[in-house]
Amino acid sequence: MNAPTLPLTDQPRPDSIVAWCADGPVTRDQFLADVAQLAALFPPGGHVLNSCSDRYHFLVGLAAAAVSGRVSLLPPNLTAETVARLVAAHPDLVCIHDGADAIDGLPGLGMPPRADVGAGGLSVPQIPVDQVISHVYTSGSTGIPGTHLKTWGSLVVNGLAEAERLGAAGHVLVGTVPAQHMYGFESTVLMCLHGGAALWHGRPFYPADIAAALAAVPRPRALITTPFHLRALLDAEVAVPPPDFILSATAPLSEALARRAETTLG
Repeated sequence: MNAPTLPLTDQPRPDSIVAWCADGPVTRDQFLADVAQLAALFPPGGHVLNSCSDRYHFLVGLAAAAVSGRVSLLPPNLTAETVARLVAAHPDLVCIHDGADAIDGLPGLGMPPRADVGAGGLSVPQIPVDQVISHVYTSGSTGIPGTHLKTWGSLVVNGLAEAERLGAAGHVLVGTVPAQHMYGFESTVLMCLHGGAALWHGRPFYPADIAAALAAVPRPRALITTPFHLRALLDAEVAVPPPDFILSATAPLSEALARRAETTLG
């Protein structure tokens, strides 16, 4: 008996917005075309390391791996030791990258240009709920990083639950955190596949870049960040287009910093 399936995305219409890039919004049909194009380019093998720094490219790489039955490895870092450990465990490993983030010593697949959507109306792929989509890892601070296998069903549940809790549907998510780490993975990627949000393609770091990213997307918009980035943003005293909500994680957030952010950013 075949396992039940869930769609790659629950974005409801061909023109639903999945992401915002420097040249404007990306529709569901454009996303699906980009995914199909990349999936057709994969070399043989079952494991991919997605090092894309552009968040939309990361999303396309993750989805292309999923629809083609491959597993995305999301390690805590990309040091030579970590990469060597991954290659030893998965000799078929290939790196998806978008240029400067290619990894020495790994076969690479660069992100191609946008695909031709054609007539549109593309069908949404269905993925078995028990299919392992990704390996995520502990930090390794107490030894070799532990591996956690994430199935499609569990990832969809996580994205939907977080989006519902935050009221994220319809928001554009600007993230200062990498898509490859679990916080960024769930809060800036999964909620765009399941949860009705859209992502901003960049990963702003400096206060002026964060303000520029927020200014580049329409409201409602949200800032997905950390106490470190939030404090630096407030200390810089730059003009910040107000986000409609702020999500902070990875470190303790003091009540004083939270109140200051609410007062300053509205």
